[in-house]
Amino acid sequence: MAVIGTFGSFTAARLGIYVSQASLNVTGNNIANINTQGYTRQRADLVSLHSAGSSRIASSFNLDIGYGVLVDQVSQLRDPYLDILYRDEQASVGYYEARVKGLWQLSNVLDEVGKGNGEFGIIEAQFNDLLSQLQSYNNRVNDDVYDTTVRGSAESLVKLFNTYAKTLTRVKDNQLSDLQNDVKSVNTILNQIRDLNVQIRQAGIHHEKALELRDTRNVLIDKLSAYAKIEVQYSMEKLDEFSEVEKLSITLADSGNPPIYLINGIYGTQLSMPETAAARNPNYDPENPKGMQYISRESNTKSTPPKIVLTDNEREAMQDANGKLMLNDLATREAIEGAGNVDPDSVYDATFEGGMKYLDANGDPTDDPDQAAIVDNAKAGSDANRLWMQLAPLVDERGRYIKDEYGKDITDTVDLGDNTLFGSLQAKRELLTEEGEFASEDDIKFDPDANIKRGIPYYQRALDALARKFADSFNVANTGTDDAGNPNYEKVFLGYEKKVNENGVEVYDLDPATCTLAKRPVDPASDEGKVVAALVASGLSQSAAEEYLMRTDLRDLPPELQSAVQKVQEPHLTTQGCGTEKYGGGVLFSNSGDSNDHENITAANISIAKDWAVGSTRILSSKNYNPFENTTADDNIYHLIGLMSEQMEYKADDISDIVPDADKGDTTYFKGSFQQRLADINNILATDQQTTTIQYNSFEGTSLSLDNQRQSVSGVDLNEEATNMMVFQKSYAAACQLMTTLDSMLDKLINGTI
Repeated sequence: MAVIGTFGSFTAARLGIYVSQASLNVTGNNIANINTQGYTRQRADLVSLHSAGSSRIASSFNLDIGYGVLVDQVSQLRDPYLDILYRDEQASVGYYEARVKGLWQLSNVLDEVGKGNGEFGIIEAQFNDLLSQLQSYNNRVNDDVYDTTVRGSAESLVKLFNTYAKTLTRVKDNQLSDLQNDVKSVNTILNQIRDLNVQIRQAGIHHEKALELRDTRNVLIDKLSAYAKIEVQYSMEKLDEFSEVEKLSITLADSGNPPIYLINGIYGTQLSMPETAAARNPNYDPENPKGMQYISRESNTKSTPPKIVLTDNEREAMQDANGKLMLNDLATREAIEGAGNVDPDSVYDATFEGGMKYLDANGDPTDDPDQAAIVDNAKAGSDANRLWMQLAPLVDERGRYIKDEYGKDITDTVDLGDNTLFGSLQAKRELLTEEGEFASEDDIKFDPDANIKRGIPYYQRALDALARKFADSFNVANTGTDDAGNPNYEKVFLGYEKKVNENGVEVYDLDPATCTLAKRPVDPASDEGKVVAALVASGLSQSAAEEYLMRTDLRDLPPELQSAVQKVQEPHLTTQGCGTEKYGGGVLFSNSGDSNDHENITAANISIAKDWAVGSTRILSSKNYNPFENTTADDNIYHLIGLMSEQMEYKADDISDIVPDADKGDTTYFKGSFQQRLADINNILATDQQTTTIQYNSFEGTSLSLDNQRQSVSGVDLNEEATNMMVFQKSYAAACQLMTTLDSMLDKLINGTI
């Protein structure tokens, strides 16, 4: 006899109808979701229904046919390997896309070529205008009108510096706000994935696939992969001795062993950028056991020699007989059996900076986060801003902590390093923190490539250095220097301003309306007395001789007496009511428009000095100017003109008040003129922008190709689904026809047999 009975054939036909109907339903669901984001094509997995038993009376003529077909499950068509490749590529796409956008914002500020007229940019053109005004002034020395013209050109230049600096600050603030919004988006995604894990886990307990929830989760994971490079793992979580359920975990890629978890089943973390954070120790090396605080439970104190494993994690620390945590110190080692065989180099050393995580207020390393100094973090305009990121402890939707293998709550906050992240979050962090040539020694310890990474702070510092070099050079040229040639920024004394006193005698004074000149009594033994005696000897009266000390018109005197009078005129004069000294040279640029303070000039605060603005300081035509001679000396103007093309050295130390700890601050990072330095800044930005754009386009193209490959597997193809629909419709019709045929056969057998 056959394995399947007569009426069993009806069951096979019935199951065929059911399976065809179910397959048509799956096909219809695929077609309905053809435009649904993240939808994964589904498939009804069919299995043949077969009896595991055997007939009581076996016969070689019996055929083992089976009982029909069943739908074992509905599964999704996905390629996990393509998912991994795509998400890895998305991290690179996210990184370079964010960087391209940030550099584009910078180029809107600093792109001189794009903003200028013809071949010149705005600041470039203003440098040329200032040079032109100086050249014009060279033909009109000591002309106040031309001095004013030069000052007007210089004022336009400093205002451009101010505008660029303010705009860069605004770009940085916008970038910081964008990063903070991204952190919020990441936290929302992490919460959603964790909550979906809870729902999928609950469905798994009831043996449901929750395919639509998995699709939603996959879309979120794809989004997360653009913010940070992640690794996704699927494992089985035991519920009890007899059952288990799938668990999804997400970790930061290349974050060490054990890795840093973002999602661990039904537990998830949150990313934060606190406004203040513990000062990190740049020498800390988690891979070096020396300096770890505790002896780990993984140690074997009974072996010979003892196996000593060190840890910074209090939860992993071994306890002594009294329940005290065993510290990594010499006393504890000696208490361990056979401790003399332990390598003494591994003994805890409190002075070993590499084993300390933080820095205290004195800058000394410490392992105690409560003793750590607090530094600014994620604050706009803060030069100490490192944008340190942290991960909160893993918690479930009810706020319960995940437990370690010892059953203790894991409540530790995880500090993320400078290069722990990769993706758009890292790109925006670098745009906000990286200083290139101005990076400190600590920056380089945190990130060995810090001195070649350039973000907004680099361009701010570069612009500050250019503005300061320009201001300092002109200030020194228009003031004095000490005997060693160092600038002392003292105003240059020109003499006395000319006026005619009440007796019609030409004298020198600052304010003819309020000040008068008076004569000191002449000491016959002094130089003045000797000059007066010589004048009297030439035939002048005593009073006339003394009057000559206050006169400018000395043409009636012999040349030797003219020279003698000029030498003693200046010290002979005194004032009543105000000073009579006249100064021409002085500080031209200051850090504020209402002062002459030349210290700490930046691109944001560079201004025309107060004295130059009100006219009490002017551009010196010559350092050897003589107010008593109608001189046309212009050596200093030539010097100022030469400054515009002088090959100057730029060092980080030039702005040590802004970046006091720049690595190799006394090393020249550029040599050239003001305009060449400006062009170099633009070239660096343009090169970085071009290179980043090329890399972005490359990664985007690869990502798109991988996504197309994923879609070829997971996406809904209308032609393929239409083919499936016809196949299942025909199988449905065939199963129905089988049912009709069997019915006709049985009817003939039962009712037609006599």
